[in-house]
Amino acid sequence: MALSLLAGCGRDDPLNESAERFEMVEVDHERAVRLATAEVTGGELVALELKKPESVSPVWESRVADQDGHVQTVRLDATRGESLGAGAGPDLTDSERQDLVRLLDQAQVLPDTAAREAADTPNSEVVTAIELERQDGGPVWLVSVLGVGDDLAMVHVVDAKTGEILDRHPA
Repeated sequence: MALSLLAGCGRDDPLNESAERFEMVEVDHERAVRLATAEVTGGELVALELKKPESVSPVWESRVADQDGHVQTVRLDATRGESLGAGAGPDLTDSERQDLVRLLDQAQVLPDTAAREAADTPNSEVVTAIELERQDGGPVWLVSVLGVGDDLAMVHVVDAKTGEILDRHPA
């Protein structure tokens, strides 16, 4: 089962836009992960996405699960790091929540570590999205990274148990 929680974030493209859009970002993905998970007691990141500015500032939108698999949406200003609020996330069935809790339990590699691995590859610049999914029965982090001087995002599939990059492909 592919449990995609970014779909509920309003993701309409794989962030294949000009790198200029990210020039205003002062809060990197690592800080965004820390700030978002701090908004939910016992929270673990499930998905994070850098979104287009709705007004002046870009926004990090995340999905954070509590220990019971209830998901909340947390929005952060990507220039100042201020919380723009937390609210109910997607309405998961009991079965989906249990699957999410199992997936989080299996993931030994933290999302910021997976993103750091992906961003450490040649020509990588800005992490624009991180999402936990199940692939071939195990947990993986899908990490979208915008390349240096490139407008095309690459998705890195990172094994959430070992940290190994399993695959790379255009978003």
